[in-house]
Amino acid sequence: MRWQSTLTDFGSFCGGELDSQAAYSDHIHPPVLRHEITDPIHPDQRRGHVYLNPRYEAAQQELSQRGFLASCFAEQMLPFVAQYLVSKSDIATGCPFAMSHPVALLIDRHASADLKARLLPELLRTDGHAAVGGTWATEKHSGSDIGNTKTRAVHQPDGTVRLHGENWFTSAIGFSRFVTIKTARPDGAPSGGKGIGLYLVPSHIDTDWQVANDYDVLHLKEKVGTRGLPTGEVKLTGTLAYELAPAGSGMKMMMEALGCSRVHNAMGAAGVMHRALMEAMCWTSHRSPFGKRLVEQPMVQKRILDLETEWLSGSALAFEAARSFGDGQTVWPRVATALAKYKTAEQAVWCTRKALELVGGNGYTEEYPVARLFRDAQVLTVWEGPEQIQALELMRLITQDHGDQAYLDRLSAIQDDRLKVLTAEMKIAFDNLAQKPAAAVLTADEYLQRMADVLAYGLLCEEGAWELQNCDDTRKMRFAARFYERTFVHHVRPSLEIPRFLQTIG
Repeated sequence: MRWQSTLTDFGSFCGGELDSQAAYSDHIHPPVLRHEITDPIHPDQRRGHVYLNPRYEAAQQELSQRGFLASCFAEQMLPFVAQYLVSKSDIATGCPFAMSHPVALLIDRHASADLKARLLPELLRTDGHAAVGGTWATEKHSGSDIGNTKTRAVHQPDGTVRLHGENWFTSAIGFSRFVTIKTARPDGAPSGGKGIGLYLVPSHIDTDWQVANDYDVLHLKEKVGTRGLPTGEVKLTGTLAYELAPAGSGMKMMMEALGCSRVHNAMGAAGVMHRALMEAMCWTSHRSPFGKRLVEQPMVQKRILDLETEWLSGSALAFEAARSFGDGQTVWPRVATALAKYKTAEQAVWCTRKALELVGGNGYTEEYPVARLFRDAQVLTVWEGPEQIQALELMRLITQDHGDQAYLDRLSAIQDDRLKVLTAEMKIAFDNLAQKPAAAVLTADEYLQRMADVLAYGLLCEEGAWELQNCDDTRKMRFAARFYERTFVHHVRPSLEIPRFLQTIG
């Protein structure tokens, strides 16, 4: 409750200036790359420089000025809730914030005292001049295979590191100040993940943040969505860096960062679903073809009911991952995050597509926000690892870290008769997997999907039971029943039964 007024005021900002900025950055003033001469005497020597529009940079600073990142060590949920609100208006603004949070956590946990004192305050500033965090790992030959990183880390006598290589999807490029983490391989280190270190790369090399670091922006990506967000191909040409994790520890630390940003991905997806529902409700409540509001049409009511069901179930998953984040004593946070990241991204894409369909032809035009919402949502399935990556990581948690038992323990804490049956089925599935471990790679995606669906239902039941007991409100329990019917009950013939609470819509 201590942050209620701040979050309420921030919600007004998101629904006003942030939403307006998102449309402006997407349609009118996306990032611009110019290859500029660095020395007039040598006109053939050029470096790429990215220009962002001031409204986009100001929106990013708004999150810092309100203290959402500066308070992350005392208020674990606060950055994730802020991400939910931001993403209802602009995923392109939410992305840098989703990377600033894990970078700050890594510096706080693992950087030397001197490095922490120098760089962490820059990320946590609330005066409108905060540095933005970034995660640089992807190279054109490796993609999700971070262990195949080719960037060289050359250690210097003064304790610093110089990086040489290319980064294929470079985040935070173009911001006035940034501090990123970058995977690289020191000379002489073994191949694969065992040779990877992790390094901090600041945008400037001096303590006054006046002298730019040495790198070259070769190209800005032209993307389906999140067009306001600069994503570049960058050549590291002796770029100054500081070691955060030595060779052999870099992969583990990068995964620590991804665990945080994947929770942001899930929270962002939940926010996107809520906005899709709001757009659909607004349009269908005011549009009256043939003399009757769209929202009064039975099939439209049913689709809006489905949108709300997906939003509520996805939000339950996202908040479960956020609440469990930071519990390093158990495997559950990693299991919950993998399931939430996968499921909510899929739901967000579905919800934005259905919202666009409900708005109709106008929704397909760039004059209405659902078009941008639909385009931007596509990135949620790709950022921080697509479905197959989440499935393989989940399978490692099951087969190596007893993630299956953590999952069953979480479900057993929820009282619901239908959930007990689903939990028993999942127990059999885990037992079967233990008998045929060779099938893990083939069926990892199926386990990911089934586990996410069962957990989403269970969490909806848990929330619904709490609301029934404390608020005498049965609505969320009815949505849990709707989710169960849509997900686990398969009819060969269309059902002729009308959902019991369609009349509550409109």
